[in-house]
Parts: sequence; structure tokens; C-alpha cells
Amino acid sequence: MNASSVVALDVDGVLGDYETHWRECAEEVLCCRLQGRPLLKVSEQHNMGLRYGLTGKDVDAVWRAFNEDPLQGATRWADLPLYDHASELVLALEDLGCTVWAVTSIDVQHRAARAESLAGLIPAGRIVCVGFAPGTGHAAPAYAKANVLRDLGAVAFLDDHPANTNAAIGSVPLSVLLDRGYHGLEAPEYGVTVIDDPMDFPVLVESLLMRTGRAA
Repeated sequence: MNASSVVALDVDGVLGDYETHWRECAEEVLCCRLQGRPLLKVSEQHNMGLRYGLTGKDVDAVWRAFNEDPLQGATRWADLPLYDHASELVLALEDLGCTVWAVTSIDVQHRAARAESLAGLIPAGRIVCVGFAPGTGHAAPAYAKANVLRDLGAVAFLDDHPANTNAAIGSVPLSVLLDRGYHGLEAPEYGVTVIDDPMDFPVLVESLLMRTGRAA
């Protein structure tokens, strides 16, 4: 593998429609309290409980369902739906001669479920789990992804959380934030490229590869 062609993608919010999946899980878990009403967004906060106006007890119940032990029952990570652009994004990067990796903030025990949700779009051997942020009350440290990117020799990275793209500055030549309009997060630092369309990422990567003489 040519390390100079490695690019890394976050999964939740970049390839997979995490918010819709989480909300649907919450509606199932909280069906009695909601009395059949849909769960409505009350803010654009990144935190899912704040975004949907849920109590801490409600959020804990949803995460228990999401993270159910695969040995005891299905885990919701396995059927996370992919965005319509997911395949197009990965294929566009591969057409540039890139090797695409998933670097995801999820506990390693859910790695098989993550591979199942990606349905071969990114092979299981190229999925790196850096720790479990959701539901634990503790975010996976941003430097964890930066360390993986450095070890992979990645040239570009796409994530929807500014802490991760900020930490990646210096670890990759091109650190890109997919701006989902979340509130309550730190601002992207100088050196992070901000986009609002994921398909702008391959264009940026192609420009980088041509500029640095790494194009296939």
C-alpha cells in the first residue's frame, strides 16, 4: 500500500445517517412516554439529549438500546443507514488512487457492527475504532484520531466534529470539517478546511495530490 494515498473518513455524520438512526431508536425506546408522538428537535446542539430535549434518564435508556451487547441481542450500530452520497464519496476517492480508511469514535467491541453497517464499502480491515464517545459521558480524546492518522500516513481526513479536525492539523496535510451546523462545539482552527457538501472532499484531495505530485 502506498501510504501517500491514504485518506481517512469519519463514519457517523459523514458516511452514516447517525442522527436519524438515533432519533428513531429513541422514539422506539421512549414510545410510552411519547405516546406515539414523534421526537421533535428543539435545538441544533451537537449533544443528542439537548438536541431533542430529553432528560438524562431518557438519554441513558436510548444508549442502552443502542449499545446492547451483540452476544445478547442486536446492536443498533449494525444497521446504521448510509447516506446516499456514501458510496459516491468512497468511489470518487478510490478513483483518485486513494486507499480509504474509516477512523471512527466507537468502542472496539462494536467494530464488527460498524463493518456490517458499512456493507463492504470500507473493508473491515480498514476500520479503526478509537474509543467509545456516545453514551459514556466522556468524549473520545480528539488526539486519538490524530494519532491514528499519523500512524496511517494519511494525507487527508474528513470529520464532522471540529475537535477532531483541529487535532488532526499537523497529522495530515489536509484536515477537512464537514459542517453540519452543530451548536455547542469549538470553532474550526486556522488550517482546517470547512465544507458543507461531502462531495467537495474528493475535489480537495485531488487538488492536494496534484499539487504535491502524488496523483495516480
